[in-house]
Order: sequence, then structure tokens, then C-alpha cells
Amino acid sequence: MKFFGKTHIIILWVIAFTFAIYIEIILIKSYLIEKKYEETHFPCTYISGTCTVKPTYENCEKLKLHLPDDECERILNGRK
Repeated sequence: MKFFGKTHIIILWVIAFTFAIYIEIILIKSYLIEKKYEETHFPCTYISGTCTVKPTYENCEKLKLHLPDDECERILNGRK
């Protein structure tokens, strides 16, 4: 008596192929999420850590406090 017939082998291959496609989709999604994070976050210039907003003249002028660059960068990136 055969344990695995032709139909069982085909079903196992279909399941394995589907699982491989699912893993590929997960890997592609994680790659895109990481790429998007790297595009929006960068090392801070005046403070330690990662920032999302650069302390340019235009960005610091919006605060209307005339702060030094390190204080402006800290406030723009939500650090205290």
C-alpha cells in the first residue's frame, strides 16, 4: 500500500509553492518598510540619535524663538 500517491505529492508541492510565495511577500514588505524608514530618518546633526526634521533656517524660523541650532533641532524632533 502506497502512503503517498500522485495526488498527495501534487497537493504537497502546491502547498510548498504557496508557502514559498507567502514568505517572499513577507520579505518584500519588510524590505519596503525598512527602505521607507531609512528615507525619513537620518542621524541628527547637533544632538545624538535619529531625526526626522533638519534644523534649516526655514524650519527654525517657524518657531520664532531665535534659538541656537542644537535647541532648534531638539524642539523640531520632539526631544526635551
